[in-house]
Amino acid sequence: MMFKKSLYKELGKNTGKWVSNKVFGDSWSTPYRFLRSQQKVEKDTLKLEKEIEKQQAYNQLELKKLENLFVQSRNFHKKKNEIIALTLPENKEDLLTFANFLLSNAYGSGWDWDDEKEHLNALSDVCLIKLEQCEMKFKANGAVFEYMYVKKEIKKLRRRRFLEKHGMSVFVLFIFLTLILVNYLIGNFDDF
Repeated sequence: MMFKKSLYKELGKNTGKWVSNKVFGDSWSTPYRFLRSQQKVEKDTLKLEKEIEKQQAYNQLELKKLENLFVQSRNFHKKKNEIIALTLPENKEDLLTFANFLLSNAYGSGWDWDDEKEHLNALSDVCLIKLEQCEMKFKANGAVFEYMYVKKEIKKLRRRRFLEKHGMSVFVLFIFLTLILVNYLIGNFDDF
């Protein structure tokens, strides 16, 4: 009988501890919970350390990206200043070679609507301005074929500049106007 009584007492005590651990969590203390809490703290610490390492790696990658962008920007700025400083050749063949050099730079760098690519836009704009100077010089020298060629390329570059810088806005505006037209044709605006 004594054994039975102590067994019920032990079962009641352990069941009570289990219930209090489930109900109150870490606010009640039993040796079992301390072990579990310590393991949880260690797991959380390890998880936090991994998260910090991942964030540091990401920050290093972003820093490298910014350094690369800065170097690239500096190189384009240097190249832009070199093109500005170049004088136009007097010879028709040399002037055509120079115009083709400017065209390859303008087509190679292009334009972009993103503010981070401002250096690309500046280089391409300088090349376009120099091409317009070449066009005037061809016209003044009477080189009709070269004049027409450069004029046609400048027209293409201006169109490309507009589409690359403002193409997304034009596309969104076109979709918006198309939706309004479709709704008008369906009759959704008859109430007005």
